[in-house]
Amino acid sequence: MNYLNFKTFFSFLGLAVLGGFLITSHSGNALAGQELTDAQKLEVQQVIKDYLMENPELILKSVELHQTQQEENQEKNAEAKVGEHLPYLTSNDTPSAGNPDGDVTIVEFFDYNCGYCKRALSDIQKTMKVDKNVRFVFKEMPILGPSSLTASQWALAAHKQGKYFEYHTALMSHRGAKNESELSKLAEDLGLDTAQMKKDANSDEVKIILKKSMDIAREIGIQGTPAFILNGQLVRGYMGPDGLKAAIADARKKEG
Repeated sequence: MNYLNFKTFFSFLGLAVLGGFLITSHSGNALAGQELTDAQKLEVQQVIKDYLMENPELILKSVELHQTQQEENQEKNAEAKVGEHLPYLTSNDTPSAGNPDGDVTIVEFFDYNCGYCKRALSDIQKTMKVDKNVRFVFKEMPILGPSSLTASQWALAAHKQGKYFEYHTALMSHRGAKNESELSKLAEDLGLDTAQMKKDANSDEVKIILKKSMDIAREIGIQGTPAFILNGQLVRGYMGPDGLKAAIADARKKEG
C-alpha cells in the first residue's frame, strides 16, 4: 500500500463528500459559483474526518478496489503489448529449442543468475522429452548484475554458431564465475570458436538484440524472471513442472 494509493483514495472521497456537502448544506454558494469560506472548509474537513472515523473499512475497500483496477489495466496492457511483439519474439531466427513447428510456442524471459530460471530449464528439458510438439523460445533479460549481461552476450554469440541451447544449458548448469575466461572455457568445451564468440559477444548486433529484448519486457510489464508467454498468454514467475504441463494443456485447449 503506497502513498499514491492513499492520495488517490482521499482525493476521490474528499470530492464525493465535498460534493454532497455543497449540495445539501451550501447549495446557495455552490449554485452561485462562490468559493467556500474558511469556516466552511473546516466544516467540510470535519465531515470527511468524522465519516472516515465511523467507516474505517471503506479505506481498505477503496484501496483494494483501486489496486484491483490497476492490476486489470496492467494485464490488459500486457496482453496488447504481447500481441504487438509476438511476431518478433517467435521469429524463426530467434534462439529456440524443441519442435520449430510445434502447436504450442513458449517464450521465456530469463537471467543466467536467476535460481528459478535454472530450475525452469530442468522443467523445459523434461517437457521436450515427453512432448514433441512444443517449441521453447529464449529471450535474454539480464537484470541481475554485470555478469548476467556478459553471459547473455556470450550466449547470443553461441547462437551465431548454431549452438545456442547447448551453451545455454552449460551456462545454466555452471556454478562458477561468469567472466570471459570461464565463458570462453565453456565455449571451448562445446567446440565453439572462442575468438569469434568474443568478437560477436561484444558486437553492436548483439547489444541491439539485448536492448530490444529488455525494451519489450519493460513494455509488456515483466519485472522479474522467469516470465513466460504461452501462445500469446503471459505467465509471471516460476511455474514448476506441473504448472508448466497444465499451462501447455490450457494453451492447447484455447487454440482448439
